Amino acid sequence: MKTIKNLSLLLLALMLIGGFTSCTKDLNQNDTPSTPAKTMDDLVITETFDFQTSQTLNIKVIASDHIGLPALKIELFDANPNEDGKIIKTGITNKDQEFQTSITLPANQEVVYLRRTSNSGAIETVTLDITGEKLEYTFLDTKSVNAFKGNVDGPGCTDCTTSISSAESGVLRVRNNEVICILSGGSFTGNLLMQGGTLKVCGTLIINNLNGDGTIIINDDGVLQASNLNMNDNDLIFENYSDAFMVSSAPNLKGIFRNWGTLNLAGANINSGGQFFNYGNINFSGHYNNSDYTYNEGIMNIAGNVANNSGSTFDNHCKLIIAGNLNNSSAINNHSYIKVAGRLTNNSNGGLNLYSEALIETLNMTINDDIFGLGNEYAKIVVTNNTTLNNATVGGNLDYCDENGLETNNGTIEPSVTLCEASIPETYCNPGSNGSGGSSGGNDTDGDGVNDEFDEYPNDGDRAFNNYYPNENSFGTLAFEDLWPYKGDYDFNDMVVNYQFNTVTNANDNAVEVYVSLKVMAIGAGFKNGFGIELPIANDAVSGVTGDFSMTQNIINLDGRNMESGQSNAVIVFFDNAFDLLPHPGDGTGVNTRTGATYVEPQQIDFLISFNYPISAVNLGEAPFNPFIFVNGERGREVHMKNNTPTDLADTSLFGTGQDESVPASGYYYKSSNNLPWAINVTNGFDYPVEKTAIIDAYNYFGQWAESGGANYPNWYSNDSGYRNTNAIYTP
Repeated sequence: MKTIKNLSLLLLALMLIGGFTSCTKDLNQNDTPSTPAKTMDDLVITETFDFQTSQTLNIKVIASDHIGLPALKIELFDANPNEDGKIIKTGITNKDQEFQTSITLPANQEVVYLRRTSNSGAIETVTLDITGEKLEYTFLDTKSVNAFKGNVDGPGCTDCTTSISSAESGVLRVRNNEVICILSGGSFTGNLLMQGGTLKVCGTLIINNLNGDGTIIINDDGVLQASNLNMNDNDLIFENYSDAFMVSSAPNLKGIFRNWGTLNLAGANINSGGQFFNYGNINFSGHYNNSDYTYNEGIMNIAGNVANNSGSTFDNHCKLIIAGNLNNSSAINNHSYIKVAGRLTNNSNGGLNLYSEALIETLNMTINDDIFGLGNEYAKIVVTNNTTLNNATVGGNLDYCDENGLETNNGTIEPSVTLCEASIPETYCNPGSNGSGGSSGGNDTDGDGVNDEFDEYPNDGDRAFNNYYPNENSFGTLAFEDLWPYKGDYDFNDMVVNYQFNTVTNANDNAVEVYVSLKVMAIGAGFKNGFGIELPIANDAVSGVTGDFSMTQNIINLDGRNMESGQSNAVIVFFDNAFDLLPHPGDGTGVNTRTGATYVEPQQIDFLISFNYPISAVNLGEAPFNPFIFVNGERGREVHMKNNTPTDLADTSLFGTGQDESVPASGYYYKSSNNLPWAINVTNGFDYPVEKTAIIDAYNYFGQWAESGGANYPNWYSNDSGYRNTNAIYTP
C-alpha cells in the first residue's frame, strides 16, 4: 500500500508539473502561430489588377540650349549605357528641340538612363528616377510648349433628354429636339435613324445602318464602330473628338464631318453636298476622293491617291502627305505643306494656288493649267524628278525648284518666278526648306531629317530607328494556362512563349513596321494550341506580314497579306499547333516541363509586320500588344491576359462558364472568381514551374505581389535569395 500511495503521489506531481508547464508556455507565447501556406484559391485579388510585370513611362525631353541648332539624337537605356545598359528607344528632337515618347519597363525598375548626342558628336548622359507615369527632363533652361491646335475637348454628355447607361440594341431613333446620350459604360448596337435630334456618345456606338439628318457627336472617350459609314443626307452633321473611331470600309460622306481626334480610315469619298473638316490627325490606308469641299487644319496621311474632282475645293492649312498621286481637276489652295510621293497633275480647269511661305514637294509634276503664288511672301514648289509644263502659266510670288531643270517646257514662266532661291521657314505643319532647328545639320542621304550618323537606315527615308522590347538582347515571356474557362493547375507552363519585338520608327517617332521573334519554350500538356497577337489598329492599316506561315494550316484563314480574315482589328496568327515548333520527344507528358525528361531545343521564328502608313505610338500601343492562344484547334476558345479583350473570332458564349467570371460590360475579362488570370507576361523573362506545381509554390512572393496589386515584391520572379524554390522550377 505504501508503494501504491507513493506512486499515486508521484503521478499527481507529474500531472501538476505538466499542467504548470503547459500554462506557462501559453502565457509566455511570443511566436506567431504557424499558418498553412496559401494556395492560389486563397488569394484575394482586385478585379482591376492585370498581373502585369511592367510599367509604361511617358517621357518628354527638352533641349532648350539647342534651339535653332541641328536635331539631337535621344536614346533611352535600361541601365548605364557605358556599362551593360541595353537600348530600348531612339529618336531625334523636333524643331522645338523636344522629344516625346513612351516606353515600357519592368515594374521594379527605379531609374532610366537618358543620353543625348549632338551633331558634333558631344554626348551627355543623365540618370532619371522613376517616380510616376510621367517623366520630364530639361537640359538647361525650360521652354514653353505650344499645344497642337487639334487638342480640343468634346462637349461631353450633358443636357441629355434621354441617357443610355447599359447595353442596348435594335433601332435608335433620335427625334427633333431630343438629345440622347450614350454614357460611359453604356452601348448601343444596331440601326441609327436620325430624325433631326442630337446623339452624344461617351460610351460605345456600333452602327449597322445610318439614315436621316441631325447631329452625331463622338466625345473624347467615346467609341464608334461600323463596317461602313454612309452619310446620305446633306443635313447630317458628324463630329468626332475620339481616337477610337473604327470604320472598316471607306466612308461615303454628304453633310458635314468635323474631326478633332485621331482617325484610321480605309479611305474616303466626299460626295457632292459633303464637307469634310479635319483639325486632328487622320491616316487613310486607301484613296481619297474629294467631289465637294475639304478643309485640313491638322495632319492628313493618305496611303493611296488623291483626286480633287471637278467643282470641288481643297483648302490645306497644315500638313497633307500623299503616298500616291495627286490628281487636281478643280481648286487647291495650299497655305502650308503638301507632299506627294508620286505625281502631282494639275489638269485643265485645275487651279493650284500657293499662299505665303507654303510648300509643295513632289516626285513628278505635270502642269496642264495655271499655278500661282498669291501671297505677299514667296511660296515654293520642289520637284525631285521630272517636270512637264503644257500650255499653262506658272506665275506670282512663287519659287519653282526642279534641280534637273524643267524637262518639258511648253508653257509660260512669269518673270516674278524664281528658281531654287526661296527659303521656307519651318513650322509645326511645314518642315520648311533650307531651315535649321530640327534639321539634320549634317549628311542626310535619304532626306528624312535624320543625320546619317544617327540614322540606322541612312538610305531609307521611311525608316530611321530600331526600338526593342524588352531590349535589343533580351526576350520576355508569355505563360498560359490552357484549360480556360475551367481552372487549371496554375503552373503556367501549358504554353510558354518567349518574345522580342523591334518597332522600326521614322524621323517623327511613328512606327512603319514591327519585327517579331518568337520561341516556344514549353508545352505542358497534350493540347495542340495556336498563338497570335492583336494590334489595336484597323485591319487594313497593315500592308502585309512576312515570315514562315507553314505552321498555320487548316484551322485559321489567312488573306493575301497573311492577316487573319474576319477581324476588324489587325490580328496575326503565327502558328496553330505549337508542337510544329517544339515536337514531342517521345517520352513523358508535354515538352520541356518535367525535369529529367528529354529536352527539346526551342527554335526561333521571325516575322515582319508592315504598315500602310506610319502609326503613332499612341495608336499602336506597347508590345507585346494583345497576345493570345487558342486551344486544341478550337479557334473560338481564345485565352488572353486578364482584362485584355477577345478578338472578333472568339467564342464569347464561353464567358461566365466553368470557373470564368468575366464581366465584359465592365471590361473585365479572363478572370476567375478570386480574379486570377489564365495568362501572365513577365517582361524580364520567366523560369516557369515544373509540371503540376502551382506558381505560388515555385515563387515565394508571388502571392504577396498579387494581393498587393503589384506594389509589393514587383520582382517576385527574380533569382534573389529566398525568392524561389529551385526544385519546383524547370531546368533542362
